[in-house]
Formats: sequence, C-alpha cells, structure tokens
Amino acid sequence: MWKSLSLIKSLKTMTLQIEKKVSFPIVHNAESLADFEEWVDLVKEQTETTIYRGQRKDFPLLPNICRVGTADALLENERALLTNFKNEASRCLQVVPNNDWEWMVVAQHHGLQTRLLDWTFDPYIALWFALERASEMNSHPEVWVMNPLKEDVIENPGNTRPFQGTRTKIFKSNFNIPRLKEQKGCFVLFKHLNKNDFDFVAIEESKTLGDRVSRVRFEARVANNLMKQLNAMGYTKSHLFPNIDEVAKSVQDQVLNNNS
Repeated sequence: MWKSLSLIKSLKTMTLQIEKKVSFPIVHNAESLADFEEWVDLVKEQTETTIYRGQRKDFPLLPNICRVGTADALLENERALLTNFKNEASRCLQVVPNNDWEWMVVAQHHGLQTRLLDWTFDPYIALWFALERASEMNSHPEVWVMNPLKEDVIENPGNTRPFQGTRTKIFKSNFNIPRLKEQKGCFVLFKHLNKNDFDFVAIEESKTLGDRVSRVRFEARVANNLMKQLNAMGYTKSHLFPNIDEVAKSVQDQVLNNNS
C-alpha cells in the first residue's frame, strides 16, 4: 500500500544511503497540488540539478525507438529514420541543425522515434504532461524526478558524437525550437548496450541512474481539478505548444470580439 504523502518527512530517515548516490524517500501518492508541491520541495533539495518527467501511467522510462520494429533491427531502423528525416526535413526548417544532437532533438519533438527521452526542469510542466491524457482508460498519472550528479550530465554535447557515449546521460539542447524553450526541456540520451530486450536499460533499472530517480503518483479522479489549477497558473496547451497559426486566430478572436 502507498504511504500518505503527509508522512514523507517523517519517513526520510528510512531512505537508502548509498555512497555518491542520491537518497530518495519511498514512492508516494498525492491527492492535491499542495501534496505535489511538498514532494517537489523535498526532492529538489537532493542535488544542484533536478529534472522531471510526467507520464499518463507507469510506463518504463525507455526511449520511443523501443516501440518500433524488432530488437534485431533497432540500430538499422534508427539509422534509417534519422538519415531519411535529415534528408526530407531540411526543406521544412528555417534553421537547419548543425549536428546529430540537434537533428535528434528536432526529430524527437516532431514525433520521430529516437533514443531520447524528454524531461523538463519545471515540475509543473511535468505534471501537466502527466495529466493531459488522464481521462483515458487505465490512467494512473505520475511524475518522475531525477537528481543527476555532475558526471551524469553532458555539458557540451556539440563537441561529441551522440552514438559513441559510454553510458546513458542527460543533456540540454540550445537549438531554437519554440516548444522546447517553453517546455524548459532537456533529454536523456540512452546508451545501446547489446544486452537487453531492445538493448536499452530503463532508467529506473540503470546501475548509474536508478538510484537518482523517484516518483509521485495521482489517482485519475483528481486529474481534472489539478489540470484546472495548472491552467489557471498559465500551464496550458497553447503555452507549451506555441503555434503561430493559433496565435493569429486567438488575437483575431480577442480583437474582433471586443469590438463587436
């Protein structure tokens, strides 16, 4: 059974202490935005950097490239997807990426399967994504937190090659994508290991990052009220997914309705 979030501080002494690794409380449920904010205040104190990811239910923390094809064809599919995307997408972009890091970020944000997993520096944005589709069947919204150490972060990704890393790590892209900026996004880049199904290890099972993550869960019944609160705080779909066509329509409606 899940422990009440109100017990979270009293249970801090029960966390597992591991040398050079972050200690986390037991996984919790939250019933309200106040519960969530209490949890955030606790986990963000663990390390200098804290990142979050919201999910509709308890999916493994794996990249979406694992969802297509077979394990044997994964690397071949990955190369073909990215190569073909680069060839076809250049004519659609005002600013063309300079390296594979930037190309992977653009591809990820436009729905192509990659070895990246989206995270954000803003816990409320992660909560918004957790709640966005909570009305779907079997939803159990959750927000993951990760407190990476310095050695878990790629500081200057442009100076390296994304497919030649030694292990799964985190990086932030400075490529100019409006939605990435608004979502305060960053990414986990997975290392291909040739050991497991689809040859990637879920973050929560990783030897290096598994002890850096924890999560809070919500019942689907509280999702609607929480989403209303987030919307009132400015966390809306139009804000997180800026679209110039929608901006024009919104401005037109505002001006013409006010003058009618």
